[in-house]
Amino acid sequence: MRVEAILDSIKKYKQLSTTLVRLYLNEHLDNQKADAAALSSLREIMSLRISSASLFGDSTWYFPEARAKAAKTLALTRFTIDFDSYESIPQPIIFQVKLVILMATLLPQSEFFLGKTKSNKPLKIQTIMPTFRSWLSFMDHVFLHMIHEFTSDVVNDNFQSLEALKRSHFVEFSEGFQTSTGVAKRIERVPAFFQSKRVHELLFSTHLSFPKLRQTKAIVTDSIKDDREKVLSDLVFEKASAISGYIIADFLTKLGVEVGDKKSTDLMRDFPFDLGSVKLADIDWAILDTYTAMRLSKKHYPFDATLHHIDPSNLLTKNHKDHNYADALREYFSESSANIETIGELHSYLNLVYRSAAYMIGQYTGMRPSELIEVRLDTNMEESFGVPCIVSTVRKHQGSERALFDDKWVCIPAMVDALNAARIISRTRANPYLFSKAETVPFGEEPSHLSQTGIKHILQEYFKQIVPDEYDADSLYPYVLRHTLAYQLFRADLGLPFISHQLKHFGNLVGAFSAASNKGFSEVTLGYGEIGEKLSGTSNTRKSLRHKAEIDAVKASYDPDAKYAGENAEKHSQRMTKIFRGYQAAGHSKEEVFEAMAIQGMAITNVGTGMCYGGKQEDFDESLPCIGGLRCNPVRCKNAVVTQSHIPKWREVYTENLKIVELGEGGAAYNQALEAVNEARMVLRSLGAL
Repeated sequence: MRVEAILDSIKKYKQLSTTLVRLYLNEHLDNQKADAAALSSLREIMSLRISSASLFGDSTWYFPEARAKAAKTLALTRFTIDFDSYESIPQPIIFQVKLVILMATLLPQSEFFLGKTKSNKPLKIQTIMPTFRSWLSFMDHVFLHMIHEFTSDVVNDNFQSLEALKRSHFVEFSEGFQTSTGVAKRIERVPAFFQSKRVHELLFSTHLSFPKLRQTKAIVTDSIKDDREKVLSDLVFEKASAISGYIIADFLTKLGVEVGDKKSTDLMRDFPFDLGSVKLADIDWAILDTYTAMRLSKKHYPFDATLHHIDPSNLLTKNHKDHNYADALREYFSESSANIETIGELHSYLNLVYRSAAYMIGQYTGMRPSELIEVRLDTNMEESFGVPCIVSTVRKHQGSERALFDDKWVCIPAMVDALNAARIISRTRANPYLFSKAETVPFGEEPSHLSQTGIKHILQEYFKQIVPDEYDADSLYPYVLRHTLAYQLFRADLGLPFISHQLKHFGNLVGAFSAASNKGFSEVTLGYGEIGEKLSGTSNTRKSLRHKAEIDAVKASYDPDAKYAGENAEKHSQRMTKIFRGYQAAGHSKEEVFEAMAIQGMAITNVGTGMCYGGKQEDFDESLPCIGGLRCNPVRCKNAVVTQSHIPKWREVYTENLKIVELGEGGAAYNQALEAVNEARMVLRSLGAL
């Protein structure tokens, strides 16, 4: 109803003379001499309500309702437009532009972009405002140069409508305007609004001509590449996942909290990585609650308010002052067997656990940064089809069913553990947001979350602690966790082994969820590649991440400089060296060869812990020990070749069977496990991984 009423008012625009509009806007109109009906129509348009904060006649439009529904990370400028900023554009033309923008906020996208979309919903305000601001900046440049050429009076007298502009004006007076390809695309979208059927019928009498920017004298430079295809390296991903799971499982176990990720608990006995300088404290509830009370007391929380965050029976003192809590902690440290010497050590340890939890949740939800920073620890997970899920407060599709990876994310056991650990530690901060500052929120103040940049900071600080030599600071940006998850799923889809058990949990759980819900998906279980596609966003990013995974798969099998294990390893390496020598002699770099191989879809059949070489049926030794479904064994099969990409799987074979061996000869399957351990050790050593 509101849309039709506004359009009825806009229909009256053609009855107005541009002179009347100009005089009215410049406050030079003699109301006594003006046509009463025309003046009434003009005032009606000027008083149209644009939003709860703005009228049509206002020089600045602001859309608070749209901002309230959008991610809080979006800048205020995405919801505002200041028409006074474009001083060179004649006022009657600004009036026309305002009418078009108003119609763009009301009419379906399909009216403006015929054949490109069938959406019956208007474009979002946060899309419309930057688009028109970019175009108005270009127009302001054109008119400024026209004013320099003809004077202000001539321009204002002769250009009172966009219909007065010819193609030659854009070409000649665009000289000196410089922008990037990204902004140029926004500018070139705007003519579609002016040339749409309904807008043209209501506002214009003649065809409007808008050339492409590259057809003018404007300079369009390539946008700076923002490395959206960058992902965490396989080693960083593997180690960060394993170490984070270890830290979280250790923390919860010491507090007597049940650990859902049993695999991480098992790995604690024979952990495959060196923790380096990472120190895990002997934490208990007495330490934790007393430390929490101390921090809250320092921020002026009354004891009654503190009780909402702690169990008072755990406190080490009944004197409720921050210095008393600190003294009690120091005394407890000196008298107990806890491996904590100072409150500073405790603070650092809790930050370590919290960052590990934040990483785990960020890595395995696949959330966008705008959604990650909105995650609250004081809200319960929702169960959907028997699967625990985090439900976002940011609705990507207003009024529609919540969709996986848009508004809902499955929680694997490791994520549930991470949420529990973060929830416990968040009491020391009195802040329910997962991504928040480490400081305690002062009593009476509202808690807040970090910006998207804050995600990068947390990752940097965490990786400095757990993988100081492996991580690349330049590869960290807000979307890196989401894109890394997509990339790893593409690798799995190509047959490369899972790098972490959490990744396997994620793929299986999402697949099960999709099969149960059948909402937004096909009627078959989602494959790893399909999940990766849903996570990787735009088609360019999707293609880039999948292509990167394809190149890695090719390198794993064909790189002449890589390490291989197995009877055919040397033969395979020599063959690859010969092939690449020929390509390089023809002038191709090694990377170009990998690129071509990936495009052609070249691969060797991957069968778990290795790849089958030669394409012929292998004769397996009947005494091959049972190690699950892992049949490709370079010790037993002469056709097997094992690459560095298979290290994670062989490491798993080694650690899993080592646990059985450590139980002693009386344990079940001892002999088979011992043989598997010895063979895995040989493979790992031959690849330089043990």
